[in-house]
Amino acid sequence: MADDPPRAPREQAPRPGQGDSFLLNVNLVLLTQVITYGLAFLLRVILARGLGDAGLGTYSLFFVTVLAVSGIANLGVGLGNIYFLNKGSYEREALLRGSAFVFAASTVLSTAIVVAIGVLVEPEAFVSGKAFWLYAAAVPALVAYTLLTSFLHGGSRFLALSTVASLQGLAALLMAGGLWASGALDIFSAVAAWVGSFALAALLALALLGPRSLHWRAVLRPPWSVLREQVRYGAQGQLANLAALFNYRLDQYLVAAFVTRAGVGHYTVAVGLAESVWWISTAVAIVLLPRLTSMDSEEAGELTPVVCRNTLLVSAIAAVALVLLSPFLIEGLFGGEFDAAVTPLVLLMPGIVAASVTRVIGSYLFSQGKVIYNTYATLFALAVTLVLDLALIPPLEVEGAAIASSIAYTGALAFTLFWYRRTSGNSVLNIFVPRGSDMQLYGDLWRRLRGRGSALSGRP
Repeated sequence: MADDPPRAPREQAPRPGQGDSFLLNVNLVLLTQVITYGLAFLLRVILARGLGDAGLGTYSLFFVTVLAVSGIANLGVGLGNIYFLNKGSYEREALLRGSAFVFAASTVLSTAIVVAIGVLVEPEAFVSGKAFWLYAAAVPALVAYTLLTSFLHGGSRFLALSTVASLQGLAALLMAGGLWASGALDIFSAVAAWVGSFALAALLALALLGPRSLHWRAVLRPPWSVLREQVRYGAQGQLANLAALFNYRLDQYLVAAFVTRAGVGHYTVAVGLAESVWWISTAVAIVLLPRLTSMDSEEAGELTPVVCRNTLLVSAIAAVALVLLSPFLIEGLFGGEFDAAVTPLVLLMPGIVAASVTRVIGSYLFSQGKVIYNTYATLFALAVTLVLDLALIPPLEVEGAAIASSIAYTGALAFTLFWYRRTSGNSVLNIFVPRGSDMQLYGDLWRRLRGRGSALSGRP
């Protein structure tokens, strides 16, 4: 009950084999995050070099628009798949049939909207001409990718999930890199390469799931009762995801409106570098979510604060290192045209570290069937972002957007901690204050790594 006195978590050691498998999956997903974000980083360097700051800004606006539209179009069914697969509530086939229906319906609707805008108005929405028509392929590609990979995530098939994500990043990089090397890189070809990479990744995800598991004739006859539950639960979390997306990216639209598209390019570089700190928390949250969902409430309450405070420590260290290196990284990789990205990156860092903790706590709330609390926190942060963006971007330009985002991310953490306290009954201090067991955990991990290094080198 919310009014019960706080319980001190017992933080027992994990059962034999549990800690190793959890760390193995975290390391696997973290490696994938490093690979995929690294590939995305290299892609951003190529686009910055090939398109310039204004061209990179235009590309980013297309990218964010497709993410938002596809996020609405999938109705949160992907999140519902992850939850129900781990709870064992429905057969995988029933969830697949519902997902196939959502994909087909969203493809028809989004394509019709693109055609109507292009024919009745004009083919212009951040990109124009033939590039505009790529919206018709981009939205279905991302919806398919999201729905198919949700089954890999929900089945804890982290190696398969990592393979699909890595393929997407590698394909986008190779195609854009080839275009740049041949002198053919422009907005249309850059966007086409990005859309094609998601289409290839979705096909690989389908192959890993097994195409025969999808009965396409049943697309028009989904199990309606199951689909309603997929949408009912998933939409709560998807609303939070969309609010988070706008919280993270709405400022790009406002920078475009109040500053310039070159300013969007500078801000895109700052945000892209700053968010590399999230590699750690994202990897932890991805692996933690199905594990917490399969645990009982007491076990989940014991594990969450341990993971949170250790993720916070590592994220803070990474943030400090990135701030110190950012002037050299930005000028050396992107060129002097993007030097203006350094200050926004520094201003973003407090909020980036705060959001690292929010992600882990969000996995706990999701696992307890309280995904709506994540939505409340994110909507609160979005409101703060919007108000501060409108107040700060006109006078301070890109730096104002960074300050607004950092404050909003920190506010989202405060709001999430409130709901965490109400749900778990645990003190929020356990999220932040290190304990003696943490030192023992680090010592055990160091001894294990040193032992493996000695075994590989042949030393006794």
